[in-house]
Amino acid sequence: MKKSKIFQLVVIIMLGLIALYTCFIYNRADTVAVSSYVDDSMYKVYTGKNVYEYHRENLNDTEKIVYDELKESYLQFRSELSTKVDKLEKKELDNSFVALILDHPEIFWINSYSATINIFNNINTKKVIILKYTFSEEEAINEKQKIQATYEDIISNANKLDTDFQKVKYVHDKLIEIGNYTEYLPNEVGKYQSIVSIFDNGDTVCAGFAYGFKFIMDNLGIKSIAFEEISKKDKDESHIWNMVYLDDTWKNIDITWDNAESTQKVSYKYFLIDNDEFYKTHTMPEVIPNK
Repeated sequence: MKKSKIFQLVVIIMLGLIALYTCFIYNRADTVAVSSYVDDSMYKVYTGKNVYEYHRENLNDTEKIVYDELKESYLQFRSELSTKVDKLEKKELDNSFVALILDHPEIFWINSYSATINIFNNINTKKVIILKYTFSEEEAINEKQKIQATYEDIISNANKLDTDFQKVKYVHDKLIEIGNYTEYLPNEVGKYQSIVSIFDNGDTVCAGFAYGFKFIMDNLGIKSIAFEEISKKDKDESHIWNMVYLDDTWKNIDITWDNAESTQKVSYKYFLIDNDEFYKTHTMPEVIPNK
């Protein structure tokens, strides 16, 4: 190949790359960074307050900003988010999103998001992040009305008990009583991977048990964490369980597996288990609380 043709080919490739990069950096439309509502009554479903945000505390400063922006955007049912972060790696956005899901089961309408990734595998913050929902605002209001009596009854009865241990045990037992581990269709994943499933008719999966427990604990003022293990082989084999803070100690609890163990009686095989024993059967997360 002649040098002139090679030069022309190089020029064409360079121009193509420049054009590709340019399409990623155009200025976004007139969008405004999200801010909290002044009046809590403006939130139509939940405010997301009084929640123990363990996973947020383990994010870096950039991820915390995005976490807060995502939370507020989903609470307001915004269709898109214009982040104030100037540089954002894809991994950072993923970390913020997963942390939000695990910390805030009360925001049950969250589905996913989409964002433009530039040639350097970073999120293009000049473009908006598109937010996706399992339920619309109207649907979420209806879902809340369907499940509210169930979870309020559990919270009310638990609050009548004297100690945090009694409350945790009652909620563990109650979720096993009302829960039924169920297979679901692919188009039903949003409902089953949320508190809606456990508090509606009880047909649920591990996410329903774990998020339901975390939700009730937040309402009782007891520190609790949801942990997620993502299977690299089969997403359907992924699992979620909890840790709960009792008597100045973090203990592990897997309501799903206690539900599977139980027949006519409630099982306590995975109830308030120390790390050394619990993580013989579970994969220990990279970061867990130790005090």
